[in-house]
Amino acid sequence: MRKALGGYLELDLISRQQIHDSAIAVNTGRNGLRYILRTNRYRKVFLPYFTCDVVLNTIKEEGIEYEFYHIDTLLEPIFQWEVLKSDEAFLYTNYFGLKDGFISKLVNVIENCIIDNAQAFYAQAIKGVDSFYSPRKFLGVPDGGYVYCKEYLDIDKVDVSYNRVSHLLKRLEIDAEEGYTDFTENEELLARLPLEKMSVLTCSLIKNADHEYIKEKRRANYRYLYEYFKDINKICLPLEESIVPLVFPLWIDKDIRGVLHKNRCYTATYWPNVLEWTDEYSLEKKLVKEVVYLPIDQRICFEDLNEIINIIKNIK
Repeated sequence: MRKALGGYLELDLISRQQIHDSAIAVNTGRNGLRYILRTNRYRKVFLPYFTCDVVLNTIKEEGIEYEFYHIDTLLEPIFQWEVLKSDEAFLYTNYFGLKDGFISKLVNVIENCIIDNAQAFYAQAIKGVDSFYSPRKFLGVPDGGYVYCKEYLDIDKVDVSYNRVSHLLKRLEIDAEEGYTDFTENEELLARLPLEKMSVLTCSLIKNADHEYIKEKRRANYRYLYEYFKDINKICLPLEESIVPLVFPLWIDKDIRGVLHKNRCYTATYWPNVLEWTDEYSLEKKLVKEVVYLPIDQRICFEDLNEIINIIKNIK
């Protein structure tokens, strides 16, 4: 069909650098995992206790057996590699985008490795290693995902996203609180989406982003908080040169989450479902209850970070 000429105008977005141009673009990160599971036909997947319930739900929906493993204080697996069989996969999360170095070693030890890069949008894909990404954690987009996979799965239908952007527009035009209900409703919608190609809107919005600026801003903000808290932070993870972090994990002997929220500094909880999966004294439970994940995204400047620091300093 011939394209329409004339008439009203659509969004006029700048097409900058295309990120993950050699990946398969799908409609959500969880469907990226689904793509990997369907192409490889694993019988069983080992996954960390410390992960989002979306990961487990996707494994279950694909009818695959699973088994949990624990991690240590470096957020690295406690696992006996030799137990893995040829029809089993080992799924590891690139926690907060901070574990690139460890992953480069891990993939040399395990053949059937799946890397969950949902929290590491700018992490470099490793040749021959299956991985999936979620741009929504780093960019103002309604959905989307990228997959690197050794096998190819034919997908015909392209998703549409125009009806899933209200939270993005409300935050831009009104404020964060006004769009929050729309945001949570969108999250519920995404959980039910079938595996489809990434929408034209989401693809265009990703191309429109200034990725180099985003990378440098996130790195600078992380380093700023790292330098301030490094002597008291129980989970002090230095920033490697190539890493672009999602958040700054802060584990100190203060209950700061509630006070930050009262001051409109919103911190995600990773992940509430872990509280149900683990016992009372597990490290994973502490990572949920005691660690606060401070925002460091590209909208935040050093002045904002100083406000966060001052709020924390004044909490008794």
